[in-house]
Amino acid sequence: MNSPPRPPRPRPHTAPTRREFLWQVVAAASASACGGVNGGTDGSGEVSSSSTTGTSTEATPTTTDAPTTTTGTTGEPALPGPPFTLGVASGDPLADRVILWTRLAPDPLAGGGMPETAIAVAWEVATDEAFTAVIASGEALAEPAFAHSVHVDATGLQADSWYFYRFHAGDFTSPVGRTRTLPAPDSAPERLRLASASCQRFTTGYYTAYAHVAAEELDLVLFLGDYIYENGDSGPVRSHMSEECRTLLDYRNRYALYRGDAQLQAAHHRFPWAVIWDDHEVDNNYVADISAVDDPEFLARRTAAYQAFYEHMPIRVAPPTPEGLAIYRKFSWGDLAEVFLLDTRQYRTDQLCMDEPGEDCGELETEDGDMLGPEQEAWLTEGLSASPAIWKLIAQQIVFSKVDFSGLLINWDQWDGYPKARQRMLDFIAGEQLENVVILAGDLHVGGMADVNAVAGDTNTPVVAVEIVTTSITSSSETDVPPETIEQLVATIPQIKYFNAHSRGYVKVELSRTELRAKFRIVDTIEAETAAVETEAELSVLAGVAGIQVP
Repeated sequence: MNSPPRPPRPRPHTAPTRREFLWQVVAAASASACGGVNGGTDGSGEVSSSSTTGTSTEATPTTTDAPTTTTGTTGEPALPGPPFTLGVASGDPLADRVILWTRLAPDPLAGGGMPETAIAVAWEVATDEAFTAVIASGEALAEPAFAHSVHVDATGLQADSWYFYRFHAGDFTSPVGRTRTLPAPDSAPERLRLASASCQRFTTGYYTAYAHVAAEELDLVLFLGDYIYENGDSGPVRSHMSEECRTLLDYRNRYALYRGDAQLQAAHHRFPWAVIWDDHEVDNNYVADISAVDDPEFLARRTAAYQAFYEHMPIRVAPPTPEGLAIYRKFSWGDLAEVFLLDTRQYRTDQLCMDEPGEDCGELETEDGDMLGPEQEAWLTEGLSASPAIWKLIAQQIVFSKVDFSGLLINWDQWDGYPKARQRMLDFIAGEQLENVVILAGDLHVGGMADVNAVAGDTNTPVVAVEIVTTSITSSSETDVPPETIEQLVATIPQIKYFNAHSRGYVKVELSRTELRAKFRIVDTIEAETAAVETEAELSVLAGVAGIQVP
């Protein structure tokens, strides 16, 4: 995998953040508007099976051995303390298998505190929480090269079934996790229940939303990026307790800080997750091998960040290389839904415009910015075209819809900054006459739901998809614009059927064979360790009917 070539245009060194950019433009516009996933691919993009000693990536047809799942025994030293401080997790399930994850870290914020030797880790899968009926077990090696993390591909499981799992290392036993497999590919499931979450800056607040995610009746959690924040800042509630991440050790310690949170662990223990990244897992607003500040050491930093991401995620991909880490992949929920998980960071061209808010950007009309890269875009369009599923979900990081306040686009880092790439996708969806396409997004720390027209932003053209944007778990909207002003601005955009710029939470998405229902779940505080939750809005989409149904 080669990153796109760097364009000759230099990037500004003091560009505003996405949220700052957004709300500066909102404020500028308000005067006028208000005054008037087991294996990888077999070369076709389909998930293929592999052995329990390795994982492979959806992005390449090769199968790569994962050192952290090699079975065997060692004469390792005694563990220096309880090693399961970061909990357990599962992810990327298939019909007969699921990835099980843990990391041994008795001193999690100091590099893990483990000896520089491989440690044997036993694992078990059972049909009951007491583990009286163990149906699969084995041993993995937690190796220092991968921060003593393990990625076990637990195979031989029954389709559409719930299981419990745990790990043992030395005299210690991990917490028990709960996970499930996908329905069989040729099955006709009646429902799929997802939670969509994103953007969980540790310093901004407590993960009160995850306590409620863990209490939901779900099948899977989709995480759409910004699992960690690389910044070295302290916030109004908690502190990162370290400087900005630049080295592998920095990123490992940052993941350990986040993963040590009990409420986040509870959500991981309860359900399998499918995780993709955005930019803060590496560096704010980076694209491909280009940093926001033209750092000459950025590629080494990105390599470290990608490795730490792999080490801490229950993800069905091959380990990273200096060239990158392929994370785009898909899974099918029988014939009910197919979910495409995208990477809108690693393969895109540089932002065409990073000018001051409100300034015209002629490059949008004259240059061809690319968001997904040719290989990923071809994989996506071929997959969508061939999909027999009723619902086609595109899970990605950034807002797809055109968000235009009185002629001012609000954020060049979103799809608004890549209009030709977006229109190419819309032309494809319309040309193929695809039905029930649903785009999931996060990133902006706002919640919303919108119709997506065949020509972006043009309501005189047919609706060809809908977009569901989840607000953040904790990350702030970074705005002083009054809520009533935002409501007046959003009221000028008829495609947007729901919008909330100030609340934190997640979206529960329930799919049936006839309907999709999106419930916007909002917590009343992130400044205390507990919070109440409510469904602020609930909207639906009927299968075969274009557009959002508003109550």
